Amino acid sequence: MKRKLTAFLLAAVMACTILLSGCSRPESGKTASAPPAGREKETVTITDLAGRQVELAVPVEKAAINWTGSGGAFMTMSALLGKDVYKYIAAWDGGLQKYRFDMFKHYSSVIPELADIPVIGSVEYEDFNMERLISLKPDVVILTLGVKQQAEKVLEAALEEAGIPLVYIDYHAETIENHSKTTRLLGKLFGKEERAEEVLSYYVDNITMLTGRLAKLTDGDRPSVYMETGMNQANYGNTYANNYMWGGMVNKALGANIGDGVVENAGPIEAEFLISQNPDYIILTGSYWPNEPTSLRMGYLSKPEETQKLLKAFTDRPGWSELDAVKNKKVFAIHHGLGRELYDVAAVAFLAKTLHPDLFEDLDPMAMLEEYYHRFLPYDLYGVWMTQLQ
Repeated sequence: MKRKLTAFLLAAVMACTILLSGCSRPESGKTASAPPAGREKETVTITDLAGRQVELAVPVEKAAINWTGSGGAFMTMSALLGKDVYKYIAAWDGGLQKYRFDMFKHYSSVIPELADIPVIGSVEYEDFNMERLISLKPDVVILTLGVKQQAEKVLEAALEEAGIPLVYIDYHAETIENHSKTTRLLGKLFGKEERAEEVLSYYVDNITMLTGRLAKLTDGDRPSVYMETGMNQANYGNTYANNYMWGGMVNKALGANIGDGVVENAGPIEAEFLISQNPDYIILTGSYWPNEPTSLRMGYLSKPEETQKLLKAFTDRPGWSELDAVKNKKVFAIHHGLGRELYDVAAVAFLAKTLHPDLFEDLDPMAMLEEYYHRFLPYDLYGVWMTQLQ
């Protein structure tokens, strides 16, 4: 009798354990896990953002990635894979450390293993180490579409010979179509299709809300806007065309971008041209560029008083005191790393509210960014990311 009772109790305990473990769910993106252990790989053919047909085995376990500072695969991988993201990176370009030092410092404090990822440089620069990349034998190389011309010259043939698949992604065009294709592609590569749809839905739902409201306006309602990368107070930084990055976001937010048709993708304009255009708004982007002491410092390592002081210094450039945007205090700043990512919907929201405040009185772009971080990323968010010159 005792043996039967003992067996019954053991069975009951095991059943409860199975039920409890089966009902558990991650609370947020901060606990996103690795693909299920033992998941069998399958060979699939995917279409990348260059329109190429690529055959490879998924889910991949190790990828080499570029443009980690923003616009590459890293931030979406973080949303898909959570704190396990470092396990899936065979090598990266070092862009996060070089161009987003504040972000790298915080992210590596959360995931220390990020600091140990091999750095191979970027294919468009002289520091690129193709031999090391091939020796690391990644399952796939994921590059941004913007480096395709350089990759065709120095990398594609070598990867094909080594049997390493290459796929291109694109967040730089700032279109719903390419954001969606890229996110679903990354979800497929890492066996995180459902998670990819969840993160993508946040972007699509919010960008649809923004464009829906903006549809009430006409082209005649577009104020003129000058965007600039605030990397150096003395020298003008890049501005953007409507088909690229910040130019695309300004256009989406129904601003008349004075850089469109003047630069190809990205490049600086002449001071005389800016003064002749006399834009209604000036929006500078900031980051933490350690080698640029006069840059507009924003992000994790910034403080509001310091950012205001640096932003004011840009308006002291020759001729700027006569610009309407400066006279009317319509000078704004946003973190450069908020573009060309899924969370750039918060950047579009900031631009839309800046340019059309009456239409978006109820909108809090910073809260939108905070929600994305809380729901999908394994990192915290603090510092200065969006501001207006006081």
